[in-house]
Amino acid sequence: MKKVMMTLVAFVMMFVLTGCGTETLSCTMSQNQSGIKMNQEINATFVNNEVTKMYINVNAELDESYVSAMEQIKASVETNLKQYKDNGGKLDITTEGNTINARVDFDLANMSKEQKKNLNMVDVYGTKSAAAKELEKQGYTCK
Repeated sequence: MKKVMMTLVAFVMMFVLTGCGTETLSCTMSQNQSGIKMNQEINATFVNNEVTKMYINVNAELDESYVSAMEQIKASVETNLKQYKDNGGKLDITTEGNTINARVDFDLANMSKEQKKNLNMVDVYGTKSAAAKELEKQGYTCK
């Protein structure tokens, strides 16, 4: 009985120390073109090889020639990202000076299948390594 308890305790500790199969993927990409310097970051949390949470953050620093149109640009970004908000994502867009920041958070574990389907997020990316490969094909650097 003592051996069984020790084995059970060791098993439980293994899950506690490893986060119960939880892994995080962080990918970034920077671009600079047409007067816009853009930094993008994607973070995804995997539990047992399934994405459960994800956020996408885009920070764009605009050339001075764009500053006068900042509110129009913000409205355009809100319109383009509205589908995420309408389907369970949390959207936050801020502006400061010549910088606009857009962040979308997804709690996929609590989204309906219909919401995921609407956003093409059914079985999103699969495993952490498969997700990293797919995002690296798109120009991201992942770790």
